[in-house]
This record gives sequence, structure tokens and C-alpha cells, in this order.
Amino acid sequence: MTLTPPRPVEYSVVIPFRNAAPYIRDQLEALAQQDFDGAWELVLVDNGSEDESRQIAESFRGRLGLRIVDARERAGAAWATNQGVRRASGQKLIFIDSDDEVAPGYLAAMAEGLERHDFIVSAFDHEALNPPWLRSAHGRFARDPENPLSDHFGVLPSAGGSVGITRAVFEAVGGFPDEFPRMYDIAMSWKVQFAGTTLHYVPDAVYRVRYRSSLLELYRQGLAGSSCAPLLYKRYRGAGMRRRTIEDVLRSWSRLLVSLPKARTKADFAPLVVQLGRELGRLRGSFRYRVFFP
Repeated sequence: MTLTPPRPVEYSVVIPFRNAAPYIRDQLEALAQQDFDGAWELVLVDNGSEDESRQIAESFRGRLGLRIVDARERAGAAWATNQGVRRASGQKLIFIDSDDEVAPGYLAAMAEGLERHDFIVSAFDHEALNPPWLRSAHGRFARDPENPLSDHFGVLPSAGGSVGITRAVFEAVGGFPDEFPRMYDIAMSWKVQFAGTTLHYVPDAVYRVRYRSSLLELYRQGLAGSSCAPLLYKRYRGAGMRRRTIEDVLRSWSRLLVSLPKARTKADFAPLVVQLGRELGRLRGSFRYRVFFP
């Protein structure tokens, strides 16, 4: 009997996770439902979960070409993702998060994009997984169809949480900068572009973003994300990254302090706690990284 050797894996989808039990099943189910004939694998990187995330991931072994990497030695999604890449087999890499959800056709569209380009980003859907009150908490995220890749912080476009890249380009820039607890995807995006590789937009690959659904989680998310903005500024101010003026900061705090006493409903409070988290995060990061980025 002659056995047919398995096809070499061309694409590796890498997902770091930690305590992702409330939502990782939805992401894995969405991946299992993808209509894609290419040779691909899913690399899940456990960054020290203490809930049932690992068991949920294991339950998909019969439905996905799955490997689980144990990365408990050090906390941090950037470091964990880099560990996943070291264990991945594909020469074309796709990075997504455990708490979001890929839309039908996502994987095929990203693979097609990587056939033509070395560095790509998907379209983002902020509506499918979030009720209107929650979407309003983060403001509008619709991409301009005439300019879908607008500059971030006045520097360059960024790929965000849905990235496709060839292994050669990814390794040439040293992977994700693991000194960044958050915003490491922005920093990596800029490194790649400054090294000479253009970021391309793939509108047919739709990535559904899931927001945190409690006021406390919204605040914590805003705080954690913005705490890394000063580090990004410290690294890229020479490249033109802008910071707000003192007048802008005072106006922002003034609007916040005036609006908070008037809030009555969860929908009223949601954008305010996000803004509060972001404002305090910038202050915390400025002290932590010893750079003024209000």
C-alpha cells in the first residue's frame, strides 16, 4: 500500500490566547466553517490560560489542522505570537485574535492577497458582533473607500488585529516587538513599511471585531491600550508621530468632566469610560516610559 504524503502547509494562522474561554469557541467555529482548499494550519498559542480556553481549543482537533503551543514562560501577546511563528510551518502567516471572528470567505481572500503581496490587512466589520450602544463607545471606524489605509498617528498606516505577511518579511524585521504589551501590531506594521514593504488592503477579507461588553472592561481596555502609546511615540517621534497639544488635552478632559455627571444609561457611560481609560492610560504610560505623551 502506497501512502500519499500530506501536502506541505503553505499558510499558518497564528492566534495567541490567554483566558479566552468566553469567546474563543466562536473564532474557532468561524475558522472551521471557512471554505478554503489551500493547505493551511492553525497555531494556537496558550499564553498562560487559567480558564477552559485550552480545553475548548483541544475540542477542535478533529475539525481543524491544529497545533497548540505552550507559551507560559512570559506574559505578553507579542512574545507569545512570536513563539507561535517559530512552531508554525507555513511560509505565509496570518495573525488574528481569539476574541474576534472571521467572516465567511476570509481565509480564501487573505490567501489570495498573499499570493500577490507580501504584507496585507483585511477589512474590519465593527457592527456584526456589537450592539449600537457599544459601537458608539468607540466612535466611527469605517474606512474611507477612497483611502482605506490612512496614516495612524500621522506616521504610516497600520495593519491592526488582522494581518497577513510572508515569513521572510516578518523575520527580516524581527517579528513583533515584544517590549510592547499592546500596540505591538502597529509597531510591527511600521517597521515593515519603513523597511520597504508596502501594506496592501484586501477588502474581500472581512474581520469581525468584538468589543468588551461591560463598562469596567471597556475602561480597562482603553487604559491598557493607551498606556503603550507613549512607548510608540518614544520609538517613532523621529518619524513624525504626533502628540496632542496641551490645549487639546485640556479640552478633552473638560468635555469628559462635564459629560460624566450628565450620564444616566449604560450607553451614556460607555464612550466616557473608554475616553477616561485612554486619558489615564496616556498619563500612566508617560510615567512608565519616561516620555511626555499626553
